[in-house]
Amino acid sequence: MVQWYPGHMAKAFREMDEKIKFVDLVIVLLDARVPESSLNPEVVKKFQNKQILYVLTKADKADSEQTKKWCKHYESNNAIVISVNSKDSSTKKIVMKAIQKVLEEKRKKDALKGLRPRAIKAMVVGIPNVGKSTLINNLSGKKVASVGDKPGVTKAQQWIKLNQDLELLDTPGVLWPKFESPHVGLNLALTGAIKDDILRLEDIVEYGVKLLHELYPGILEKRYNVKEDFINDYATHVAKEKKFYANGEIDYNRVCMLILNDLRNGALGNITLDRINHE
Repeated sequence: MVQWYPGHMAKAFREMDEKIKFVDLVIVLLDARVPESSLNPEVVKKFQNKQILYVLTKADKADSEQTKKWCKHYESNNAIVISVNSKDSSTKKIVMKAIQKVLEEKRKKDALKGLRPRAIKAMVVGIPNVGKSTLINNLSGKKVASVGDKPGVTKAQQWIKLNQDLELLDTPGVLWPKFESPHVGLNLALTGAIKDDILRLEDIVEYGVKLLHELYPGILEKRYNVKEDFINDYATHVAKEKKFYANGEIDYNRVCMLILNDLRNGALGNITLDRINHE
């Protein structure tokens, strides 16, 4: 069990509590590569009485067949879910259509009461580095939120008025006090939701190499031009191929960061680490 909880995340949760009564729906962002591991159970509990739209981000880096399965899984539980590449030009139309679908029933009830439509207020939540700011910038058509390919870029909540129909509340990425399964913490570390100094780098990569070997046999051997059994001594093979040595010894840090960065930026291909157990 991985247990830790940075103070700023507890503060972010308190601030969400203060704002939730002002929003019409919550847009929960999940990393399409780890849809289960990136679902914050505290968020699910906190917003269970609110309309929720689930958005699988980074779909361009995920295994498309697995993404379809995850969307089907959420839909079978009566959830509204979409998958997007947050940088794609078509994303805005897809998201706006989904928002309207989520609020369709509410709009009808308001109309029966004689209430005029007003701007939709939506809170955008998710784990660190899930792509909240990238998505918001895409929806707005300009850079209104800071973006970085690392956790913790968004530091505070801010309201962003996209147009007369939609206002978004951007929130800092939040994790939860403890991960019941060590696989969750490691999956989040592999995909960059947890800072690299939280867990031992070699442990993260060793776990990742074994998982990729199981889910995508041969993908690592192909990437690093290795003919031998890669999994049993990956550091030696990568160091030899890339000349990663320091004072005649394998530079384990460079080896680990290379594999991590290749996984995170899509150089290893489209990968999904979470799988639906019953399928």
